[in-house]
Amino acid sequence: MLKKNFTRSESGQAIIIIVIGLIGILAMIGLMIDGGVLFIDYARLKRATDAAALAASLQYREGYTISQLSDSANEFIRLNEITAVNIQIDTCDTDSSMCSTPPRKLVRIRASKQVNFGFLPVIGIRNTIISTTAISEAASVDVVLVIDSSGSMAFESTTPTPNPTDPSVCNPAHTCQPFEQVKDVAKEFVQRLYFPYDRVAVVTFDRNAHLDQSLLADETATINAIDALTVYQPPACDTLAGSCLNYDGSGNYLGLECPLYRSTGDPSSCGSSNIGGGLGMAGNEFAAATPVREDSLWVVILLAGGPANATNADLPSFPYGYCPSADWVQPFCRDASAATRHANGDLNFDAEDYARDMADFVTSPDTGQGAVLFAIGLGDLVQHAPVGDADAAEKLLQYAALDSGGPTANHGQYYYAPSTAQLRAIFRDIAENIATRLTH
Repeated sequence: MLKKNFTRSESGQAIIIIVIGLIGILAMIGLMIDGGVLFIDYARLKRATDAAALAASLQYREGYTISQLSDSANEFIRLNEITAVNIQIDTCDTDSSMCSTPPRKLVRIRASKQVNFGFLPVIGIRNTIISTTAISEAASVDVVLVIDSSGSMAFESTTPTPNPTDPSVCNPAHTCQPFEQVKDVAKEFVQRLYFPYDRVAVVTFDRNAHLDQSLLADETATINAIDALTVYQPPACDTLAGSCLNYDGSGNYLGLECPLYRSTGDPSSCGSSNIGGGLGMAGNEFAAATPVREDSLWVVILLAGGPANATNADLPSFPYGYCPSADWVQPFCRDASAATRHANGDLNFDAEDYARDMADFVTSPDTGQGAVLFAIGLGDLVQHAPVGDADAAEKLLQYAALDSGGPTANHGQYYYAPSTAQLRAIFRDIAENIATRLTH
C-alpha cells in the first residue's frame, strides 16, 4: 500500500481548520463564562434596583421630593457595589402613566449597567448594556383622628377674663386649653402626611361622638375642620337631663352640672367622655369612605384626657347610655376596678367595657376593621383619677393600643403626655411609625 503524502496546501488548510475550531471552542467557553458573568451582574443589578425602589417608596410616603428620592435610589445602588448608569426614577409627578385613580404611591426605578466580557472579545463582542426596572408601592394611609373634646379639655384655660374655663367663653375666643394646643399639634401631624395619597377623618367625643370630617384627601379642608373643633358646650342649666353649664347667682362659672343625677340619683346622662363611641365611629369610617381602600394602611389615633364614663344610647333601658345601677356611685358608669370586664348583655356592662369592645372592633383583623390604633393619654387624670382605679384611663388606653383585637392584630403604641409639651414629639413618632408599615 502506498502512503499518501500531505502537500503544503493541505497542511495549511488543516491549520486553518484547527484555528477555526479553537476560536469556536473559545467562543463557547467565553459564552458560558461571560454568560455567567452577565447573569450574575443582572441579578445584582436587579436586587439593587429592587432595594432602591423599596427605599424610595418609604420616603415617598414621607413626602420627599423627586430629587430626594433620586438621591436615595442612587445611594442604595452604590451601597450594593453596583456601578450603574442612567438611573431614572419616576412617580406620578414625573410620568403620567404612573398615575391612577384613586392615587397610589408608586415609584419606578430604571437602571442600566455596562458589563465587560473577558472571552467574547475574541469574536468581537467586548461588552453589553443590561437594564432592569423595579416598581415599588408604599401603602397610602387612611387616618382617623379621635380627639377628646370633653369639658376637661378647657380646665387649663387661663385667659384673664371672667370664667376662663367656661366653654361658652373660651370656645369663641379660641382660648380653651389644652384643647387649642391639641388642635395645633394635630394640624402639624396632618401636614406631615402626603396628599392626595393619604386621607384623614376627624372624630371628636364628649358625651357623644361627632364625625367632624369624613375621610378626605384634602389637606386644607382637614386643617379647617380641626380649626373648627370646640370643647363640649352644653346649654345652661334649665333642663332635667344631661350635663349643663352651672353658674352661681353672680354669674360665676361653677363647672358642669347634672340635674337628673341631683333629682333622681341616676348619673347616666352626666358623663362627658364617650371613648367607646369615638372609637366605634372611627372604625365605621373606613368602611363608609368613598372609595373604600382596603389596600391602604388604616390608622386610628386616639387622644383622651381621662377615663371612659359615657356610651352611645344603644338600648331603651339605657336612654342615656350604659350605666348599670351598680355604677350609680362614684366612679360613675364604670367599675371601681379597671381590671373588671363584662360582656355586652351582662347587667353590669358599662362605659369602660363598651370602650374596650369598640377598641376590639377597630383593631381586630378577624371580626373588626384590622386598623392600627395609637393611643395618647393626656394630663393628670389619665394616671391619677380621683375615684376608682387611679390609672383606669391609662389601663384602657394601653389595652386599646397594645392588646385589643387579639394576638393577630397589628398593634400600635401607647404614649403618656403629662402635658401638651410632649405631644409634638409623640405625633412625630407616630408619623414615623406609620411610615415604616408598608401594607394594611
